[in-house]
Amino acid sequence: MKQKIVFLMLLAAALVFLTACWSSHETDELGYIILLGIDKGERNIVNVTFQLAIPQPIEGGDAEKASEVISVEAPSLFAALELADSFISKHLTFIHNKAIIVSEEIAREGLDRYINPLVRSREVRRTNFLMVTQGKASELIQANKTLVFERYPSRQIDIFMAASRTTGLLPHADIHRFYEGLNSPGSQPIAALIGMEKKSPEKEKEDELKQQEQNSKEKVEQGLAYLPGEIPRKGGNEIEIIGLAAFREDKLIGYLNGKETRFYQLLTGNFVRGSVTFPDPDPKEAGSNIIVAEIIQGRKPEVTIDLRQQKMKIRLFLEGEILSIQSGENYEQGRLRRQLEDYVSRTISREATRLIRKTQEEFRADIFGFGENTRTDFLTWQDWIEYDWLSKYPQFEVSVETEFHVRRTGMMMRTAPSEQKEG
Repeated sequence: MKQKIVFLMLLAAALVFLTACWSSHETDELGYIILLGIDKGERNIVNVTFQLAIPQPIEGGDAEKASEVISVEAPSLFAALELADSFISKHLTFIHNKAIIVSEEIAREGLDRYINPLVRSREVRRTNFLMVTQGKASELIQANKTLVFERYPSRQIDIFMAASRTTGLLPHADIHRFYEGLNSPGSQPIAALIGMEKKSPEKEKEDELKQQEQNSKEKVEQGLAYLPGEIPRKGGNEIEIIGLAAFREDKLIGYLNGKETRFYQLLTGNFVRGSVTFPDPDPKEAGSNIIVAEIIQGRKPEVTIDLRQQKMKIRLFLEGEILSIQSGENYEQGRLRRQLEDYVSRTISREATRLIRKTQEEFRADIFGFGENTRTDFLTWQDWIEYDWLSKYPQFEVSVETEFHVRRTGMMMRTAPSEQKEG
C-alpha cells in the first residue's frame, strides 16, 4: 500500500513538470512582427526595423493605422528584439513575420551572420521571403505604411511574391533557399529585389528623353528590363518588387532586371506563365508591329553537362497562346506559324545564353544551380566537393536550345487583314 502511495505522489509531482505552459503568453500580450528590416548601424552594429501589426476592428479601419514601425540599434537581431521590449508594451514575436529586407550595404558585406540565427530560431519560419533594397530597409518599410488595396503589409507581400508564378519578373526567394545556396557545392544563393518609386522631376525628364531616343523595336526589346524604382508609372503602392539580387557565397555581387529574371526563371524551371512581347518576325513589320504571346513552360529544362570537355547544353520546352498580332498576318496557320515558332525559339535561346554568360563573366557565380546536375558524375560527396564546380563554372561553353510550339490561338482561328474603308 505504501508503495502505491509513493508511486502516486511521484506521478503527481512529475505531472507538474509536464504541463509545458511555463513559456506561454496570452494573445493580447504579444506584438506580431510582420516585416523585418536590417541596416548598418550608426551607433551600434545593426539598425533593426520592425513593422508591427496593430489589431483593427472587424468592420474596417485606416490602413496607415494598421501597423507601427520602430527601429532599434543593437549588436544583434535578438538583442534589438529584447531592447524593443523595454519601450513596447508587448512581447515581440517573429511567428507571423513574412519578409526580411536587407540593405545593399549589409548584403555586400555578407549575410551569413544574419541568416544563420534566423534559420536557427524556433520562431522564424524558413518560408520568410528574403529581399534586398538598394536604399535603406528602414526607409522602405516606413514608406510602405500607405497601402493600396491591402490593409496589412504582410498580405501585400504575399500577393506581390505570388507574381513569381504569374509573371516571372521576380524569384520566389526565401531564407531556406538562401541557406541551401550558401551550403551547396553546386549553386549560389539569390534574393528578390525590392525598392521604392523614385519621384523626381529630373528622373521623369531623363526617362522621357531616353524613350524619345528609342525606336519602336528598341522599346519592345527593352520590354520589362527594369529594376525597382525605374518602372515608368503613376499611382499605386510606393514600393516595387521586380528583379533579382545575385550572390557569390554570402555577398551581393549584382542585380538582374525584370526581363533577365524571367529568363532566370525559365532556365531554373520555376517559370509558370507570362505574356511576352516580340517585334514582328517580318523585318518590314518589326519596327511598327508586335506580337504578344502567353508563354507556358511545358516541362522542366534538360541540362546536360560534359565535365571533361567543359560543355553545357540546356534545352527549354515552351508552349504558347497567341494574344495579339498587330500586322494582320496569319501567323496561326501553316508556314507563317512555323516561322513564328522558330523566331520565338531563336529569340529566347539568344537571351537565355546572354544571361548565362553574364553570370559567368560578370558575376562568376552559378545562381541557376546547374552544378546540382553534376552530382551523379561523382562516386562520393567528397569527390564532388573537391571538383570545385563553382570555380570552374565560368569556364564552361554553354549552348541553349528552345522548342516553342503555338498550342492555342485565342478566340480566333486565323487573322484576316482589316479592310480600309474610304470615307
